[in-house]
Amino acid sequence: MRGQHGDSGEQARSPSVHLRRRWKQPRVPSLPYAPRTRRPHRYSGPSCMLNRSLNLNIQAVHMRDLRKLDNMFSTSNEPSITVRQQAILVNCDPVRAVITRDCCLVFLPDGADSLVYHLKTNMQQHLAEATAFEFAAVEAILATICRLFSAECDRIVPKGRLALDKMTKDDSMLSELENLRSIKNEMSALESRVGGMRRLLMAFLENEEDLHMMYLTKLYHEPALVHDLFSFDTEDAESFLEVYLQEIYGTQTRVALMANNILNTESIVMLKLDSKRNFLLSVDLSLTLMGTVLALPTFIVGGFGMNLNSTVQETAYLFWIIFGLCIALIVVGFVYAQQYLKKQGINMSWKY
Repeated sequence: MRGQHGDSGEQARSPSVHLRRRWKQPRVPSLPYAPRTRRPHRYSGPSCMLNRSLNLNIQAVHMRDLRKLDNMFSTSNEPSITVRQQAILVNCDPVRAVITRDCCLVFLPDGADSLVYHLKTNMQQHLAEATAFEFAAVEAILATICRLFSAECDRIVPKGRLALDKMTKDDSMLSELENLRSIKNEMSALESRVGGMRRLLMAFLENEEDLHMMYLTKLYHEPALVHDLFSFDTEDAESFLEVYLQEIYGTQTRVALMANNILNTESIVMLKLDSKRNFLLSVDLSLTLMGTVLALPTFIVGGFGMNLNSTVQETAYLFWIIFGLCIALIVVGFVYAQQYLKKQGINMSWKY
């Protein structure tokens, strides 16, 4: 890290941004205006420096705070912004950074090299407008995250709409089920990430202490403010955080609407499939009932077809009488069964 220490005569270097791809035990930022004294600690590793004479009530950076910036020690991808003594630790996957009053260390995972250009561009843009370097660094990271979410949303939403349009057509509906499932999984993952960022910004805006501790440069030049953090206004920090909160909310709304469209389309598709299944069941029930009604006349006809001699076949008009009774039995039995099932709420109509 780069800075100007109160006990040295070196000139302060200009604010800079460092982009690193792997975490290699970064040094813990210390108060530049205090003599370095080792603080007792219960963990191994780099120690935190603290000015005992000022009796500050702002927590120093701990190793557990630094572990949150490493994927190896991170238990979840829930985004977080941690404000410590002269340091702001940002954990917004895939961007992780340590921000001081004049330096910003950014750690990117493998395969995220495309974010370097956006981070540098946003940093240069906000550095000329921000009142303090730490605000410009936080704005640059939030702008990059919002741009990343917007790009993913622009990539997934058209694919989802195309899949939904195909799902509404019967000829290609079944072939798009797997594609829609993949898109739905991507939308769920994006919605979770965007929701986490929104919860982070809302919780941070409600934390007055963290908002005041974000003014690293102001606290550095006016150390007495540490004893009375609420003596100055935090309108600058709140204003740019609310801007990105609204942008995150807009992205979340787009994702939520697309997810609802997918759910509604799935419901419509399931209704269509249920209607087809009910139609097939109705046809099957009608044919089964017809076969059952034909069973009794078949038994009667089988009795007359046996090779046993009887005098019945010599009776005049008996054949036509038996044939008519069999036909009547079939028709009456089918109509009666259909009316009975209709009273029970079972529709046997073949209309689709």
